[in-house]
Amino acid sequence: MSADDRDPLPEITLPSGDTMRAASRYADVRQVLADPRFSRRLRRSDPRMARGADVSDDQYSLLNMDPPRHTRLRRIAAAAFTPRRVESWRPRVAAIAAELAADMAAAGPSADLVGAFAFPLPVRVICELLGVPERDREQFRRWSDAALTISTADGAQRLAAAREFRQYVTALLAARRAAPGDALIDALLDAQDEDGAVFSKDELVSLTVTLIAAGHETTANLIGAGVFTLLSENSAGSSPAPMSDGVVEELLRHDNPATYAMPRVATEDVDLPSGRVRAGETVLPLLTAANRDPDAYPAPDRFDPARAGAVPHLSFGHGPHFCLGAGLARLEAGVALTALFTAMPGLELAVAPEDVPWRSGGLIAGPKSLPVRW
Repeated sequence: MSADDRDPLPEITLPSGDTMRAASRYADVRQVLADPRFSRRLRRSDPRMARGADVSDDQYSLLNMDPPRHTRLRRIAAAAFTPRRVESWRPRVAAIAAELAADMAAAGPSADLVGAFAFPLPVRVICELLGVPERDREQFRRWSDAALTISTADGAQRLAAAREFRQYVTALLAARRAAPGDALIDALLDAQDEDGAVFSKDELVSLTVTLIAAGHETTANLIGAGVFTLLSENSAGSSPAPMSDGVVEELLRHDNPATYAMPRVATEDVDLPSGRVRAGETVLPLLTAANRDPDAYPAPDRFDPARAGAVPHLSFGHGPHFCLGAGLARLEAGVALTALFTAMPGLELAVAPEDVPWRSGGLIAGPKSLPVRW
């Protein structure tokens, strides 16, 4: 359903049974994400997506901070994600993508693209960048799936997974401190702002957990959904190699993997373009709906790379919580699609588009599997 089909600021019932306002129009979502009168510091009494512990309970996570604390820690983290550093990762990302695409092509003539390529690529990339041993990488998908689920039945599972995840990352950081290298995790350990401020132990653990969980789930689903769109549109064969920035940006708008941003609570009455939010009310910014708002994008359901950049999409958020890994996600998506269609130029869907199963009802959207052939 597109943004013009719904009440712009309805009250919705969450899987937890709690209710909150939902912002679906582009202008409303953009303001909620950037307006300092909306806070990420939710109280335990505020509405929650799910029962039990969730990401909003992590007091050390950048996701749950407001300025000035958020500003300080974000500045430190940004020192490890400079454009030059991200670009330096391109050769390794390209090598991993080419290897996976070649393996998939050799095993052909058909495969589940999600299992063979879309998920393994970002898992390998983020784990290599963070210095995670290969033997431990499969564990991260289980932990991440538990962390990102919003099923009301999974509160205990989420809590147990979060504890295991943090224990593992704590040990990983200790090992890297004892024997440093040149991975991203070492850059984070060394990162500081111009005043010499550094992360605390708990802050760095939370940041690393977020990078691993969000860093592979979102990119994997972007690649899967992006390939689905390109094949459904019959435009993959005509797409340039390397994949153009316009194609990647339009895929991010059209198929953004994060369906919503983290809820915000209004610290005072705030007038949005579509109406007033009262102090104390919680708002859920719906990214998918905003990216399909016809007031921002003519014919919003049409995939059109020519429109990329005319109105910036909100797939990486907006404002102080803009995605720290946006540059890496863009790089991975472009490199992945280029490698895939170079190795298998005859790639096509092996089932009708309507028969592709999709994840639904959670933070992350994308195909559960994507049968393809070549």
